[in-house]
Amino acid sequence: MRLAPLLPALLLTGCGDVLYLEGSVNQLCQKLPAQSFQIPGVHGPTVPATTMARRFDFDITAKLPRQLDNAQLTIGLERMTVTANGPTDLRFIEAAKVTLEPPAKSTLPPRVVFRAAESSPTMVRFDGDDIELVPYLQSGVLSYTVELSAAAMPATMVADIDACANVALRWDYAK
Repeated sequence: MRLAPLLPALLLTGCGDVLYLEGSVNQLCQKLPAQSFQIPGVHGPTVPATTMARRFDFDITAKLPRQLDNAQLTIGLERMTVTANGPTDLRFIEAAKVTLEPPAKSTLPPRVVFRAAESSPTMVRFDGDDIELVPYLQSGVLSYTVELSAAAMPATMVADIDACANVALRWDYAK
C-alpha cells in the first residue's frame, strides 16, 4: 500500500513544538482464498456432531505504508466472512465463532471477538465491534481461529476467508 491513498484522510497539525500527522484507513482487508477445513482422522463424506477449527494469520503491517512504521496505531477488527468455495452449502453450520489468539509468550487470554451475525447457503459473516487488536499483534501479524460447529458436517470443506480491519494512526514528527 502506498501513502497516496491515505492523503485524503490525513490531517497535518502544528501546535507550538508539536507536529504530527493523523489518518485512518477503513477496511484494510485480506483475502485468503481456498482454505481447507478438515476433520482429522475422518474418512467418510460426513461426520456426526463436531467442530471444525482452523487458525489463520492476518498480516496487518504488510498493508501499511512503510514510511509510518513508528506510528501509534489503533487497529480494530471490523468484519470477517467465510464463503463457500465450490458447491458446499453452508446451511449445516449451527454455530460459528472467531477467537483472537494471543501472541506467543503473552499473558493475554484468547478472546472471542465475534460470533456469526449472518449466514446464507454460501456465506457466514461475522461482525466485529472494532475491538482493539494492537495488544494481540506480534511482529505485525494477528492470529485468529475460525470455528464452525454442526450436528453433521462434511469431513472436508473449502472456503474463502476475508478479514477486514479499520486502522487509525498518529505519527509524531518530533520522534
